[in-house]
Amino acid sequence: MRTFAHRARGALRGAAAGVGLAIALAGALTAPPAAAQEAYPNRPIRVVVPYPAGGNTDIIARDVMKEVSGRLGQPVVIDNRPGANSILGTELVARAAPDGYTLLVVIGAYANNESLYRSLPYKPTDLAPVSQLTRTSLVLVTARPGLRTLDDLVRSGGDGSAPQSFASSGVGSAAHLLGERLARITGMKGAMHVPYKGTSDATTDLVSGRVGFMFDAISAMGPHIRQGKLTALAVTGQERSPLLPDVPSLKELGYPDLVAYAWAGVLAPARTPSAVVRKLAAEIATVMKGAELRARLAAISTEPVGSTPADFARFIAQEAKVNGDVIRQLDISLD
Repeated sequence: MRTFAHRARGALRGAAAGVGLAIALAGALTAPPAAAQEAYPNRPIRVVVPYPAGGNTDIIARDVMKEVSGRLGQPVVIDNRPGANSILGTELVARAAPDGYTLLVVIGAYANNESLYRSLPYKPTDLAPVSQLTRTSLVLVTARPGLRTLDDLVRSGGDGSAPQSFASSGVGSAAHLLGERLARITGMKGAMHVPYKGTSDATTDLVSGRVGFMFDAISAMGPHIRQGKLTALAVTGQERSPLLPDVPSLKELGYPDLVAYAWAGVLAPARTPSAVVRKLAAEIATVMKGAELRARLAAISTEPVGSTPADFARFIAQEAKVNGDVIRQLDISLD
């Protein structure tokens, strides 16, 4: 009897345990995972800008992320981490947790650095494209007398023994690479790069005529053009700029391969959940359509974009290829 009772009680306990396990399994199958229960985002997001506060990249990041913050319902904090041609801030984000709470704003230097440096503390695969934010047409300008058109400039650089000089903010900068591309594509045999430590000194020598030409943002060159100190020869966008409606584009002048933009975009650490990346891209695309934001960007001659992650990845790859080819041809290294 005791044996039978003992077995019966054991069977009952086993049955109860089995029912408990079944209930637990059913609950686990029907309940969403813990991560899915936490809607993204549920805390502040940090956006690293690897450039100083107050510059165009910083202004774009703050204007856009203010709108994104409103849509996400969480603070978005801008963290300026300038240094080493954006490498310091980029490395910081490349090593951050891939959870969508640390993001990076990059410009053209990001795509070029892979070719400009033999050794970087991160790999391109350490970061995932989220969305291109903006693109900004540049303007080709000169103060030299007698240079009123692009053809005039090209002819002036036709003699290799008397090169036409051009300025930039430094070796490997966007203006430097675009100047080299201009010389190659138009057949200018004499084009000599003069690097400066910043745009301000380059502009001073450009306006005085000490250097022949330069590419820069329309917002920066506009006042000098309006004052008659500089002549605008062409803009680099697909079409004419509404800020310079009388200035032709390089494309309409017969040089579609010279279409180029300064640009800004957002990256996340690699392995950030794809759902989070898609959500961020969608929110950015939405805010880029806002009239108020578009007006603020237009004030600095910048166009909103708001692309998909895939489109932005293709754009970066193309930028890296085009400028990487020039960098390799010139054997430039900033290490």
